[in-house]
Amino acid sequence: MRMRVYSTVVLGAVLSLLGSAVFAQQENIPGQRAFPVLQDGFKFIPGTWTTYDVFDKTKNESYRMKIAALAKETVAGKPGSWLEIEVEMKDSPAIVTSILAEETPNGPGRIEKAIVQVKGMSPFTIPRKYLEGQDQQVGEFKPAHIVKKLGSGKITRAGKTIDTLSVEAENDKGEKVRAIVSLQILPIALYEAETSDLKMTAADWGAGAKTKIDGVPIPFFLWIIEQVANGLTIKK
Repeated sequence: MRMRVYSTVVLGAVLSLLGSAVFAQQENIPGQRAFPVLQDGFKFIPGTWTTYDVFDKTKNESYRMKIAALAKETVAGKPGSWLEIEVEMKDSPAIVTSILAEETPNGPGRIEKAIVQVKGMSPFTIPRKYLEGQDQQVGEFKPAHIVKKLGSGKITRAGKTIDTLSVEAENDKGEKVRAIVSLQILPIALYEAETSDLKMTAADWGAGAKTKIDGVPIPFFLWIIEQVANGLTIKK
Protein backbone atom coordinates (compact mmCIF):
# COMPACT_ATOMS: atom_id res chain seq x y z
CA MET A 1 0.00 0.00 0.00
CA ARG A 2 2.81 2.40 0.93
CA MET A 3 4.66 1.59 -2.31
CA ARG A 4 1.47 2.32 -4.36
CA VAL A 5 1.02 5.71 -2.70
CA TYR A 6 4.71 6.54 -3.23
CA SER A 7 4.48 5.57 -6.91
CA THR A 8 1.40 7.73 -7.39
CA VAL A 9 3.12 10.73 -5.82
CA VAL A 10 6.21 10.25 -7.99
CA LEU A 11 4.11 9.85 -11.13
CA GLY A 12 2.19 13.01 -10.27
CA ALA A 13 5.41 14.95 -9.77
CA VAL A 14 6.86 13.71 -13.07
CA LEU A 15 3.68 14.63 -14.96
CA SER A 16 3.66 18.06 -13.33
CA LEU A 17 7.25 18.71 -14.38
CA LEU A 18 6.60 17.51 -17.91
CA GLY A 19 3.49 19.65 -18.17
CA SER A 20 5.30 22.72 -16.92
CA ALA A 21 8.14 22.13 -19.37
CA VAL A 22 5.76 21.80 -22.32
CA PHE A 23 3.84 24.92 -21.34
CA ALA A 24 7.04 26.91 -20.83
CA GLN A 25 8.20 25.84 -24.27
CA GLN A 26 4.81 26.56 -25.88
CA GLU A 27 4.65 30.02 -24.25
CA ASN A 28 1.15 30.83 -25.46
CA ILE A 29 -2.23 29.16 -25.52
CA PRO A 30 -2.58 28.10 -29.17
CA GLY A 31 -4.79 29.93 -31.66
CA GLN A 32 -5.07 33.27 -29.87
CA ARG A 33 -5.22 36.38 -32.07
CA ALA A 34 -6.03 39.94 -30.96
CA PHE A 35 -8.15 42.08 -33.28
CA PRO A 36 -9.71 45.58 -33.18
CA VAL A 37 -13.36 46.32 -32.38
CA LEU A 38 -14.99 49.74 -32.70
CA GLN A 39 -16.97 51.37 -29.92
CA ASP A 40 -20.72 50.71 -30.38
CA GLY A 41 -19.87 48.47 -33.33
CA PHE A 42 -20.00 45.01 -31.73
CA LYS A 43 -23.50 43.54 -32.01
CA PHE A 44 -24.26 40.49 -29.87
CA ILE A 45 -26.78 38.91 -32.22
CA PRO A 46 -26.82 35.11 -31.83
CA GLY A 47 -25.88 33.15 -34.93
CA THR A 48 -24.15 35.98 -36.82
CA TRP A 49 -20.69 35.28 -38.21
CA THR A 50 -18.00 36.77 -40.43
CA THR A 51 -14.91 35.14 -41.92
CA TYR A 52 -11.84 37.36 -42.38
CA ASP A 53 -8.66 37.02 -44.39
CA VAL A 54 -5.96 38.34 -42.07
CA PHE A 55 -2.36 39.34 -42.71
CA ASP A 56 -0.14 39.62 -39.63
CA LYS A 57 2.47 42.28 -40.45
CA THR A 58 4.67 41.49 -37.46
CA LYS A 59 4.98 37.77 -38.31
CA ASN A 60 4.61 38.17 -42.09
CA GLU A 61 1.97 35.44 -42.22
CA SER A 62 -1.62 35.07 -43.41
CA TYR A 63 -4.49 33.17 -41.84
CA ARG A 64 -8.27 32.97 -41.92
CA MET A 65 -10.32 33.90 -38.87
CA LYS A 66 -14.03 33.34 -38.28
CA ILE A 67 -15.78 35.40 -35.59
CA ALA A 68 -19.26 34.35 -34.44
CA ALA A 69 -21.78 35.35 -31.79
CA LEU A 70 -23.58 32.39 -30.22
CA ALA A 71 -25.99 31.94 -27.31
CA LYS A 72 -26.68 34.59 -24.68
CA GLU A 73 -26.04 33.86 -21.00
CA THR A 74 -26.07 35.96 -17.84
CA VAL A 75 -22.63 36.84 -16.46
CA ALA A 76 -22.57 37.94 -12.79
CA GLY A 77 -26.13 39.27 -13.15
CA LYS A 78 -25.32 41.15 -16.36
CA PRO A 79 -26.08 40.35 -20.01
CA GLY A 80 -23.45 38.12 -21.57
CA SER A 81 -22.83 36.15 -24.75
CA TRP A 82 -20.84 33.19 -25.96
CA LEU A 83 -18.47 34.21 -28.76
CA GLU A 84 -16.36 31.96 -30.90
CA ILE A 85 -13.16 32.69 -32.82
CA GLU A 86 -11.80 30.07 -35.22
CA VAL A 87 -8.29 30.45 -36.64
CA GLU A 88 -7.08 28.46 -39.65
CA MET A 89 -3.41 28.63 -40.62
CA LYS A 90 -1.57 26.88 -43.42
CA ASP A 91 -0.17 23.46 -42.47
CA SER A 92 -1.71 23.64 -38.99
CA PRO A 93 -4.98 22.30 -37.52
CA ALA A 94 -7.83 24.77 -37.02
CA ILE A 95 -8.15 26.16 -33.48
CA VAL A 96 -11.47 27.27 -31.96
CA THR A 97 -11.76 29.53 -28.91
CA SER A 98 -15.17 29.82 -27.26
CA ILE A 99 -15.60 32.72 -24.80
CA LEU A 100 -18.38 33.71 -22.43
CA ALA A 101 -18.07 37.48 -21.95
CA GLU A 102 -20.05 40.35 -20.54
CA GLU A 103 -21.75 42.53 -23.17
CA THR A 104 -20.61 46.18 -23.13
CA PRO A 105 -20.89 49.13 -25.57
CA ASN A 106 -17.19 48.64 -26.37
CA GLY A 107 -17.67 44.97 -27.22
CA PRO A 108 -16.86 41.96 -25.03
CA GLY A 109 -16.08 42.93 -21.44
CA ARG A 110 -15.04 40.72 -18.52
CA ILE A 111 -14.49 37.14 -19.66
CA GLU A 112 -16.22 34.62 -17.42
CA LYS A 113 -15.20 31.37 -19.13
CA ALA A 114 -13.15 30.21 -22.10
CA ILE A 115 -12.71 26.90 -23.91
CA VAL A 116 -10.14 26.13 -26.59
CA GLN A 117 -10.03 23.19 -28.99
CA VAL A 118 -7.34 22.24 -31.47
CA LYS A 119 -8.92 20.19 -34.26
CA GLY A 120 -8.47 16.50 -33.58
CA MET A 121 -7.75 16.99 -29.88
CA SER A 122 -9.78 17.31 -26.70
CA PRO A 123 -11.24 20.73 -25.85
CA PHE A 124 -9.84 22.30 -22.67
CA THR A 125 -10.85 25.01 -20.22
CA ILE A 126 -8.68 28.08 -19.63
CA PRO A 127 -7.60 28.98 -16.06
CA ARG A 128 -8.80 32.42 -14.90
CA LYS A 129 -5.25 33.80 -14.70
CA TYR A 130 -5.09 33.71 -18.51
CA LEU A 131 -8.39 35.56 -18.90
CA GLU A 132 -7.44 38.86 -17.30
CA GLY A 133 -4.59 41.11 -16.15
CA GLN A 134 -0.97 40.91 -17.25
CA ASP A 135 -1.17 37.18 -17.93
CA GLN A 136 -4.20 37.45 -20.22
CA GLN A 137 -3.83 35.38 -23.36
CA VAL A 138 -7.45 34.69 -24.37
CA GLY A 139 -9.98 37.23 -25.63
CA GLU A 140 -7.64 40.18 -26.20
CA PHE A 141 -10.06 42.49 -27.96
CA LYS A 142 -8.75 45.98 -28.76
CA PRO A 143 -11.61 48.52 -28.55
CA ALA A 144 -11.16 51.78 -30.46
CA HIS A 145 -13.31 54.90 -30.87
CA ILE A 146 -13.95 56.67 -34.15
CA VAL A 147 -12.15 60.00 -34.44
CA LYS A 148 -12.90 60.83 -38.07
CA LYS A 149 -15.48 59.79 -40.68
CA LEU A 150 -14.02 59.72 -44.19
CA GLY A 151 -16.99 58.92 -46.38
CA SER A 152 -19.67 56.39 -47.24
CA GLY A 153 -20.01 53.95 -50.12
CA LYS A 154 -21.01 50.46 -51.21
CA ILE A 155 -18.95 47.28 -51.54
CA THR A 156 -19.84 43.99 -53.20
CA ARG A 157 -18.18 40.83 -51.92
CA ALA A 158 -19.21 37.17 -51.96
CA GLY A 159 -22.24 38.13 -54.06
CA LYS A 160 -23.50 40.56 -51.41
CA THR A 161 -23.65 44.36 -51.60
CA ILE A 162 -23.30 46.31 -48.35
CA ASP A 163 -23.42 49.95 -47.26
CA THR A 164 -20.11 51.08 -45.77
CA LEU A 165 -18.50 53.95 -43.91
CA SER A 166 -14.75 54.54 -43.97
CA VAL A 167 -13.36 55.84 -40.67
CA GLU A 168 -10.23 56.53 -38.71
CA ALA A 169 -10.21 55.27 -35.13
CA GLU A 170 -7.90 55.24 -32.14
CA ASN A 171 -7.61 53.00 -29.09
CA ASP A 172 -6.72 53.95 -25.50
CA LYS A 173 -3.00 53.56 -26.25
CA GLY A 174 -3.19 56.02 -29.13
CA GLU A 175 -2.78 53.32 -31.77
CA LYS A 176 -4.46 54.16 -35.08
CA VAL A 177 -7.05 52.01 -36.85
CA ARG A 178 -8.27 52.59 -40.41
CA ALA A 179 -11.55 50.77 -40.96
CA ILE A 180 -14.46 50.23 -43.27
CA VAL A 181 -17.57 49.80 -41.16
CA SER A 182 -20.84 48.10 -42.10
CA LEU A 183 -23.73 47.20 -39.80
CA GLN A 184 -24.63 44.50 -42.33
CA ILE A 185 -21.52 42.54 -41.33
CA LEU A 186 -21.92 41.13 -37.84
CA PRO A 187 -21.04 40.57 -35.11
CA ILE A 188 -18.18 43.14 -35.18
CA ALA A 189 -19.53 45.41 -37.98
CA LEU A 190 -16.17 45.60 -39.75
CA TYR A 191 -15.65 44.95 -43.43
CA GLU A 192 -11.99 45.88 -43.20
CA ALA A 193 -9.60 47.06 -40.51
CA GLU A 194 -5.91 47.90 -40.62
CA THR A 195 -3.50 48.68 -37.80
CA SER A 196 0.28 48.80 -37.59
CA ASP A 197 0.19 45.07 -36.75
CA LEU A 198 -2.41 43.56 -39.08
CA LYS A 199 -4.89 43.95 -41.89
CA MET A 200 -8.17 42.02 -41.94
CA THR A 201 -10.78 41.94 -44.73
CA ALA A 202 -14.15 40.19 -44.68
CA ALA A 203 -14.38 37.25 -47.09
CA ASP A 204 -17.95 36.17 -46.26
CA TRP A 205 -20.63 36.62 -43.59
CA GLY A 206 -24.06 35.38 -42.62
CA ALA A 207 -26.25 33.83 -39.92
CA GLY A 208 -26.86 30.43 -38.38
CA ALA A 209 -23.51 29.96 -36.63
CA LYS A 210 -23.23 27.13 -34.12
CA THR A 211 -20.42 26.14 -31.80
CA LYS A 212 -17.59 24.07 -33.22
CA ILE A 213 -16.45 22.83 -29.82
CA ASP A 214 -16.82 19.05 -29.95
CA GLY A 215 -16.68 16.97 -26.80
CA VAL A 216 -16.46 17.63 -23.06
CA PRO A 217 -13.71 20.12 -22.07
CA ILE A 218 -10.94 18.85 -19.82
CA PRO A 219 -8.80 20.95 -17.44
CA PHE A 220 -5.91 22.80 -19.05
CA PHE A 221 -3.29 20.82 -17.12
CA LEU A 222 -4.67 17.51 -18.38
CA TRP A 223 -4.57 18.85 -21.94
CA ILE A 224 -0.87 19.67 -21.48
CA ILE A 225 -0.27 16.09 -20.30
CA GLU A 226 -2.17 14.87 -23.36
CA GLN A 227 0.27 16.83 -25.53
CA VAL A 228 3.19 15.21 -23.76
CA ALA A 229 1.68 11.77 -24.29
CA ASN A 230 0.98 12.38 -27.97
CA GLY A 231 4.24 14.25 -28.62
CA LEU A 232 2.44 17.01 -30.52
CA THR A 233 3.54 20.56 -31.25
CA ILE A 234 0.88 23.13 -32.13
CA LYS A 235 1.69 26.25 -34.15
CA LYS A 236 0.67 29.33 -32.16
